[in-house]
Amino acid sequence: MLASVIGTVNDWTIAEDAVQDALARALDRWPRDGVPRSPAAWVTTVARRRAIDLVRHESAERRALARLEHELPDVFDEVASGVAFPRGDERLQLIFTACHPALTLEARAALTLRTVLNVPVDELAILFAVSPETMQKRLVRARAKIKHAGIAYRVPGPAEMSARSESVCEVLSGLFTLAYADPTARSEAAAEAIRLARLCCELFPSDSAEWLELNGVLALLLLQHSRRAARTSAEGLSVPFERQDRELWDQEAAHEGLRILDVALERAAQARVPGGRHLVRAAIAAEYVRPFQIGAYGEIDHARIANMYELLERLDPSPFVTVNRVIAVANAGRPAVALELLETVALALAGHHLLAAVRGDMLRRLDRTGEAAAALRTAAAAAPSDRERQSYLHEAVLLDSNAAHAHP
Repeated sequence: MLASVIGTVNDWTIAEDAVQDALARALDRWPRDGVPRSPAAWVTTVARRRAIDLVRHESAERRALARLEHELPDVFDEVASGVAFPRGDERLQLIFTACHPALTLEARAALTLRTVLNVPVDELAILFAVSPETMQKRLVRARAKIKHAGIAYRVPGPAEMSARSESVCEVLSGLFTLAYADPTARSEAAAEAIRLARLCCELFPSDSAEWLELNGVLALLLLQHSRRAARTSAEGLSVPFERQDRELWDQEAAHEGLRILDVALERAAQARVPGGRHLVRAAIAAEYVRPFQIGAYGEIDHARIANMYELLERLDPSPFVTVNRVIAVANAGRPAVALELLETVALALAGHHLLAAVRGDMLRRLDRTGEAAAALRTAAAAAPSDRERQSYLHEAVLLDSNAAHAHP
């Protein structure tokens, strides 16, 4: 609905206000008058009319007003009938509008996530490791830039597509990350990220670097999504990978992800195109899934994964990539080395729950049980969600219990 109104007035702030007003009106009227036959069309129609009222008060938009009022009756009839809903893929248009190179990379990703699935500002702040106030200012500046630069609300033409593809990959990954962080919620976000990734792959020729990276994103999302049901216990707590019930994995999604990745890697090799960071990330995810496919030998090569993360660090220098490399190094049987490596990002991730959680895991592997439990409690105190907080506390209690049994 929001995307449709943005397409009408080409003003993100006005569109957001108009949709909120329309929803408020629906809450007031529908209990009294009944729910209309097409609720989404009703809200969209009311929001568009409200948006035009708001535009009327914007002197800079007066010239556009006559055109909008001339075109709108046909649009209203089309929407009200329900025939045009959804018409085209408005969310895809939103993504490519927000991914305009005139905006910063962080602003593109944040604005799209905020608008495409109405992700709360505080969740975006956690995802991008900034304060909610900073995130709010970033969003305001991004909307103002779109308005004042006259950035068109549309999927760009071929000449512009390449410049925006990396941002689109980032947005799709971020959208899925939010869903992946809490598999008990936002299930629609994961499915929507995968659906949009499929659509984006179709926009580029299959011999292009952009196509390779987008297919890397799609493969990664499918491989991660295949383990969704096994990542949470019946009590809603996180289940570590080594304790997951692989019978719960979605083998169809895993198989599709592996197939898409293998095709992309083969084409990259044929074209002698080096894989980008999204293709490498997908290849890493495949290392965790492929050994458990039918007919596979069932052993994960953690040393190989650690080497792949080292490559990813060169392509995408990030403290979070380093943390994943730390885990891989520990899984390869070198927890002491991993703990030393973790300290290299301690300053960058100071106060972040992930730093304390991984430190706790490293200390546990080194049989420093008391320190490990303390680190997990630190992670729980900084955790952004109750599910993560309870998961960390549960692991800390298990460590305390094991220590008590070992030293009665």
